[in-house]
Amino acid sequence: MFDHRSLQMLNQMIHYPKLSIPDLRLQMNLSPRQFAYSLDKLNDALKKLNLPMVQVNQTSFTIDEQLKEYWKQEEVALNRKQLIFQENERLYLIYLYTYIRREQVAAIHYQSLLQVSRNTALADIKKFRALCEGTGVKLSYNRTDGFFLEGEERYKRRFASVCIGSLLQLPMGRSGLQLVLASWKYEDTSKIIRQQLNEMAEAYTIDFVGNRLDQLVYELMFLQCRYGRHTLILPKTQIQLIKTQRLFQMGQTLAAYLFQEVSETEIIYLTIQLLSAAQGISQLHFDEKLSHISNVIIQEVERLTLVPFKEKHNLQLTLYRHLVPAYFRIICEVPLSNPLIDTIKTEHGVLFRLVKQALQPLSEYTGQIISDEEVGYFTILFGGHVRKLESKTRVYRATIVCPNGISSSMMLHTQLRELFPNLHFTEFHSVAEMEQISQESYDMIFSTIYLESPKPVYLTRPVLTALEEEYLQQAVTADFNLPDQTSIPIDELMATIRKHATIKNERALYEDLTKHIRKSYYTERSYAPMLSELLTADKIHFTDASVDWREAIRLTAKPLEDQNYITKDYIQAMIDRVVEIGPFIHVGKGIAIPHARPEQGVEKLGMSLLRFKEPVLLLDQEEHAIDMFICLAAIDNKMHLRALTELTSFLVNEESLQRLKDATTAEEIIAMLQKKGEDDK
Repeated sequence: MFDHRSLQMLNQMIHYPKLSIPDLRLQMNLSPRQFAYSLDKLNDALKKLNLPMVQVNQTSFTIDEQLKEYWKQEEVALNRKQLIFQENERLYLIYLYTYIRREQVAAIHYQSLLQVSRNTALADIKKFRALCEGTGVKLSYNRTDGFFLEGEERYKRRFASVCIGSLLQLPMGRSGLQLVLASWKYEDTSKIIRQQLNEMAEAYTIDFVGNRLDQLVYELMFLQCRYGRHTLILPKTQIQLIKTQRLFQMGQTLAAYLFQEVSETEIIYLTIQLLSAAQGISQLHFDEKLSHISNVIIQEVERLTLVPFKEKHNLQLTLYRHLVPAYFRIICEVPLSNPLIDTIKTEHGVLFRLVKQALQPLSEYTGQIISDEEVGYFTILFGGHVRKLESKTRVYRATIVCPNGISSSMMLHTQLRELFPNLHFTEFHSVAEMEQISQESYDMIFSTIYLESPKPVYLTRPVLTALEEEYLQQAVTADFNLPDQTSIPIDELMATIRKHATIKNERALYEDLTKHIRKSYYTERSYAPMLSELLTADKIHFTDASVDWREAIRLTAKPLEDQNYITKDYIQAMIDRVVEIGPFIHVGKGIAIPHARPEQGVEKLGMSLLRFKEPVLLLDQEEHAIDMFICLAAIDNKMHLRALTELTSFLVNEESLQRLKDATTAEEIIAMLQKKGEDDK
């Protein structure tokens, strides 16, 4: 019988066939004993299914081709008796089982569905009720009806969407969805619905985001099972908005296909689901206010990160394409599943927080709080531009298949370009586009889904951790004999350390070694200095001088120039940017942060501060009176973000900002910065 860990192990082995056994244990965070137990569990389950077992020696494993083929079909091929669901999967399945119930439901039905004991089923019911709090839905019980759902129909559907989206991100979630449908003897119509949606999308010249399409198919299938039992009521504002959309006609067509009789409210509901799952609808919906907001958001991200974007027009078009479906999801309260959210917060936490702040205009326009899941996708989009580097054409050509949307594709694209500077990357493609592209135009494929191809296919995720980048580079480097970016193989180094020391946390040590040895390829995750480490006593000064704004920038930057952090060209570039763009360096409250591009004369990361007794008028404008200049010299688009975040937290707090401005010595400022750094740890 498969359990969660054994299926996860098989998934990792098939996705990363060149992993060593030590690497696989690190990836799954398993001790040698736990690994051996899970491997035995996996092979026992495979043996019962008459499938080839995983062959393992001391350092490597082998997966039979028959097993790989089986895994592609595992969602539908796994027998109910081979499934053991983990707790969060069980809670979602309890909801969906009740959501489409055909008769009275008792605790024994949940036991039978999930193959658990009565006590476990009762404990799951209790936990599920707690999970429902604040959703507008609750699980109730009486002797006549058994277990049933209470709440408005729109809230019940919204929580069903959350459950379906969450299950589709879990190892056995798809099997669980199939199990719920089969338990009530409902037909699996997913292939027919998917085909219908694709045909309609082609007719209306839109595309569906890959993972959103999967979720939409299951949501519609479950809605078919439930339809007609309860009346749907939607807010008038949603009805008025959606009826004016061009995709409302597509909603009518879909409703006619799914249901025999349908109300206008149901058509509105289906149109909302289409709008929130599609890309390309920006061509069908132009909102001047949203277009303006996209420009404001870009300006805010530039201001908060101090990263001047290149190709801003293209970024604005990309952001608007992402903004339109997000707008409909937010305004119509459509939940969004983002399986990458934990990785985004861990790997790109600083950028995530800054982007969340920059999205405030969208929040004000919709009147809704932007969820972390939505913020995560915007972070991916901007992360692709923040990390964008120039690459030169090399012999080997790589193409990328990522059906999860524009922002995910962009982030993966830029990560891979950093990871493989010797490869030439073409534009990213959809699965359908790959069928039309000549195989002679590329040498390898990086894909987030399974693909059949005679060329090497490397399965990956849109956002990679340091460990996953290491594994991926090992595989590609070995297959194409590319130059190795590291002089010391980390696997060998880990093995040497194990011989002579006891390692308390192998995963943490592996990641630290990766960051240290390959720091030029992991800049964002490598050491980022705190504000107190950049603004040292020799770079903090006070003056009574009365000067113009150009001289103020020169005086502020002088300590950096004297210590060879920057060149004279960089100082002139900072001044030229203000002349060219305007007073963009004024971040508010009398603070200005002059800066230019790294390539315009930065030698190493640094900051300097100059406090003026009398305000300086930036561009000689009264509304831009500056009494504190902070010069930033950034070596890339990422390493300064931690210090910048600390500085921003000072500026948004009136009390701390006043203390900063009241300081009369460098030592006072340093003490405040150090305390702030300690508080943020």
